[in-house]
Amino acid sequence: MAGTITGVLSRIGVRQGSPQLIKITLTCTADAAAATYPDTVINTLSGVSDYDLRGLKLYSVKAYPGGIAPTDATDLVIEDEHGIDLLGGKGVDFIDATSKTWIPAGPAGYVLPAFITGNITVKISNNAVNSAVTTIVLELNGD
Repeated sequence: MAGTITGVLSRIGVRQGSPQLIKITLTCTADAAAATYPDTVINTLSGVSDYDLRGLKLYSVKAYPGGIAPTDATDLVIEDEHGIDLLGGKGVDFIDATSKTWIPAGPAGYVLPAFITGNITVKISNNAVNSAVTTIVLELNGD
């Protein structure tokens, strides 16, 4: 089985006049033989593609291991259409084998939401566990 990343977009109800909140939940399964995850464009995933992400801001990213946990300190990069890491390097060693983790978007040393202006791509690396599962949650808003 080749590794897969699937996604579900949820619109979170907010009180009238508040900015919209969007949660994208990604189920990431590593390849059964090579332990690798595919680089995946989030905007075009079934379950996400019906909603235009452009104009939203990525505020935070959460991750938690599945039944077959990934290698501890697996790396995550979320790139924009120019190849710029929207996490500013904070995704190095981010995915944990036993704990739930959370980081804000923006460059290292800062908490600064990142505008989504085109396709965003999730890249997961440094995992050595075949068929490892991790869930990644992207939290965006449209303020």
